Amino acid sequence: MRSAILNRFVQKVAQIIQTEGAACFSLGVADNRLHPQAVVSRRDGITRDSLGHVDLDTTLPFSKAVCDALARKGPVVLTEATRIDELTVQPPVLVMPIVWEREPLESEEEPVQRPVGVLTLWEKRGGQYDEDDYKLAETLSGQAAALLVEEQLDEFDDIQAAFSTVPVGLMLVSATDEVLVANAAAMHVIGLDPLQGRSIQGIDYGEQLTELVAEVRANGQGTATASFTSRNNETFAASAQMTQEGQVILAFTQNPFSTAAEELTGQVAHELRTPLTVIQGNLQTIEVMIDGGIQPEDQEIIEEFISTALIQSARMFRLIAETLNISRIHAGKELELEVEEFDLIEALNQILTELADYLMAHNLDVEAPDELIIEGDRGKIISIFDNFLKNAAKYSDTGTTITVRVYEVDDDHVAIEVTDQGIGIPPDALEKIGKEAGFRTDLSKKQAGGIGLGMVYTRRVTEAHGGRMEIESTVGEGSTFRSIIPKRQPEG
Repeated sequence: MRSAILNRFVQKVAQIIQTEGAACFSLGVADNRLHPQAVVSRRDGITRDSLGHVDLDTTLPFSKAVCDALARKGPVVLTEATRIDELTVQPPVLVMPIVWEREPLESEEEPVQRPVGVLTLWEKRGGQYDEDDYKLAETLSGQAAALLVEEQLDEFDDIQAAFSTVPVGLMLVSATDEVLVANAAAMHVIGLDPLQGRSIQGIDYGEQLTELVAEVRANGQGTATASFTSRNNETFAASAQMTQEGQVILAFTQNPFSTAAEELTGQVAHELRTPLTVIQGNLQTIEVMIDGGIQPEDQEIIEEFISTALIQSARMFRLIAETLNISRIHAGKELELEVEEFDLIEALNQILTELADYLMAHNLDVEAPDELIIEGDRGKIISIFDNFLKNAAKYSDTGTTITVRVYEVDDDHVAIEVTDQGIGIPPDALEKIGKEAGFRTDLSKKQAGGIGLGMVYTRRVTEAHGGRMEIESTVGEGSTFRSIIPKRQPEG
């Protein structure tokens, strides 16, 4: 998982515990090897790409230390220079297991604990680790666990409230056909509570789900749909989608809700996990630092953690609002604008801060005045920036340039414009983007995932403000997305 958030997290770990280096490894259950996910080293320039996989079935000191740490679910310290793959790190080396924990499903059941990786720190400033370091490392490893299992949606219940208005039942099924996560709507469809921990065969009614899961695994396309009749004789539309890890996401709808909307729900669920994980991890770390006694040098770190939590809170709020607004679009309703006067440049700076990790792999060129006051729905206009920027990053290669321009078109209109150096759009598809829900070109499907609703929403927001959306593109060279909106909105 090449996560910019995880890279930033590991940098913070090294800063908080005051070490020269830190690394986060995921544990491959199938091959019993460690896979480097993020590495930072101030002294010797070690990077993620410098480390290969670490085989745990060896007698090397690091492999033995990892096995000991995972077995005891506690820290192990090596006091000599230690070889990790082909590289050698300086002592002391702290190995802290990363363990994912799940609350029991039944009152008599024990909590589930599963090792998912290790956090490794080396060359402690001051020479040795103490109990405070162990306590901090344990808390930070809990945050790492949340990041490492992000793709599995293991904390689905934390974000379930965001979908209270969307009538979709969701289940995540493991590669061995065990239900990992299910929301309340799915439990209603199946007629059983709880579903987690049970096999598909054990909860199925008339082998309907068994056949659907088998079909999606066998057809090579990654998706399948079928009709599902519940124990109460209710009929639902059921869709299945394969993930890269061999898991299956099942979605159930009773109303004629489009497949695109179902996919949107899963996408937003995934995106909401990131800010929630960051907020929770930052607050937990601050709590541990307060318990241990705040030092003067901790002030800057605490202020940055609080600032990051506030930024991610705003991002999460906007994602939820955008989901509800897209639900209105699907219901055939007009978007409602909350018009206010605001600085468009300040709004741009906010979204650039929120997406700093997302855009880290690209060169960013911003051309905008110091201030530009307009009237409009600030949150929805920020979503225009958000969708344009994410689209540019998704469909252009690492290291290419994304240009953001904000300028006055004339005395009455302003333009929000984002240009990328990506795959481009065929001429015959330009008129369909943002107008047909779920429309995507063959090029875009090969480049990245997505369902095409982001541009539909962006066009609707632009037009709701009395503006227009324009697209210019050349295949193989890049695209420019532009929203031109009035500076002022009519009263009423």
